[in-house]
Amino acid sequence: MKIPRFLFVHGWGFDRNFWEPVRRAMGQHNGDSLDFGYFGQSKLEYDWSQPFIAVGHSLGFLWLLQQPLAACIQLISINGFSRFFAGSDWPFGVPQRVTKRMQLALHRDAKKTVDQFYETLGFFDTSEKRYGLAALDNGLEFLMTQDNRSIAKKQAHKIAIMASDQDPIVPVSLTKACFPTPTPILWNKDGSHLLPITDPDSCANFIRDVVKCIK
Repeated sequence: MKIPRFLFVHGWGFDRNFWEPVRRAMGQHNGDSLDFGYFGQSKLEYDWSQPFIAVGHSLGFLWLLQQPLAACIQLISINGFSRFFAGSDWPFGVPQRVTKRMQLALHRDAKKTVDQFYETLGFFDTSEKRYGLAALDNGLEFLMTQDNRSIAKKQAHKIAIMASDQDPIVPVSLTKACFPTPTPILWNKDGSHLLPITDPDSCANFIRDVVKCIK
């Protein structure tokens, strides 16, 4: 079959350039990278009516689950989830109070808050940024409120998952709870939360392997 367009969506605290290592490793392909506008102009317009393969990282995958998916051939999750926050009936996620504290800190000092998030991930960025406070705040609110497990269940036949067994943001228990059995998960041994940056070749190979299985 002719390979359709790829759509890449980044997670919280990053921008569309997040995917450049993976896209370089993939070689020639037709694709677009969206941008939530955390550090500049947002770019979320997309033609959802034509066939595409969606690749989402972290919050980006959670967001993708809510988009028009009729023309989506494959949903690829890298360090992703279908629900982030914990609840009385679902103990696997992160307590909302943790993200709420981060949200409050964001309004006091956006740069410090983002830098502390990066430090948790073992990622350091000294580039100058223009912080989009409203977009960053909306992203955290999205993480605290969106439960897309039912959508993930309905789309399970389209979903392929790559995750890390040492992810400080999305632990193994959360990844397993988010996706219905028998959805297969490819575990990156000793991997981080930023596989597209720390191991772009493995991500590119995973995407290629998934595409090969599309009928």
